[in-house]
Amino acid sequence: MIYLYIFLCSFMFSLFFISLFIKLKGSAKKISCVGGAGIYAAFLIVMLAALFLKEIEASKVLGLIISSGIILVLGLIDDASELRPSLKILGELLGIGVLAAFGIITKIVFLPLWANVLITILWVLFITNAFNLLDIMDGLASGLIIIISLTFLIIAVIDRDFFSALILIALIGAHLGFLKYNYPPAQVYMGDSGSLFSGFLLAALAINIRYAPMDRPMALFTPLLVLSLPIYDTLFLIIMRLKKKKPIFNKSEDHIALRLVNAGCSVRKSVLIMYCFSLFLAVSSLVVAFSSNITAAIMLTVIILVFILMGKRVGIVRVKE
Repeated sequence: MIYLYIFLCSFMFSLFFISLFIKLKGSAKKISCVGGAGIYAAFLIVMLAALFLKEIEASKVLGLIISSGIILVLGLIDDASELRPSLKILGELLGIGVLAAFGIITKIVFLPLWANVLITILWVLFITNAFNLLDIMDGLASGLIIIISLTFLIIAVIDRDFFSALILIALIGAHLGFLKYNYPPAQVYMGDSGSLFSGFLLAALAINIRYAPMDRPMALFTPLLVLSLPIYDTLFLIIMRLKKKKPIFNKSEDHIALRLVNAGCSVRKSVLIMYCFSLFLAVSSLVVAFSSNITAAIMLTVIILVFILMGKRVGIVRVKE
């Protein structure tokens, strides 16, 4: 029942805040950053209420609230004035530092503390910016965030990880409320504030959830597989831009979803294709998380082959330079 209350509160607050912010803006046009502010406002209220639950680790919740708040403010500034990449990374490092200070880091038992901290920094930086880059089409990033969050939620519930499950449910509810206004044709964007905040939160939860007992090391690949679509899209984007000898951070239409549109798909069809592929990866992730090492290895091999094939197919689609 707690999960249900958290979801409903997050969903309703998201609908309320986003509709309110749209009215305050006084425009029916697509509005940047309002979505991100609405998502975070709904998430923040629910998480502040969760601090009073006996079952929750209050210090960790506080750590996520503070660190993700830093990332949200960074995104709002970026939405307003388009920060240089170096300044964005510095701000993200500050958020990661707060996250680590509250004990949310990778805990790979055979590595020293400094190595776990380094992995945490690189992981959270990459995933946070991967979601920022992925927010290039109405309904795309938010829908994928919901699917990815649901996948992590199933793993957290099975593992009886109440803390991670609670955060994920709040995030799902907030994004479902936002998606009502963002599904194509969108009324509002989440902006850098929403995409950076959501990517940061998912990166943090991905390293907080436990995946594998000692006899199933292949399950350690689960978080990579759950997040493999934004990871792959970012790597694909980097490779395409390097091939064209263009700066990585410059805008282009090299994203997989935009290449689908250039290949003749409508925006809605492109978004639905990405949703379906993300659902396929979600099911595959659960197989890897809870099956034997042999089955997990076979599934990982299949996914790698699918990604290679997809890269070859979409890579030949011409895009605007």
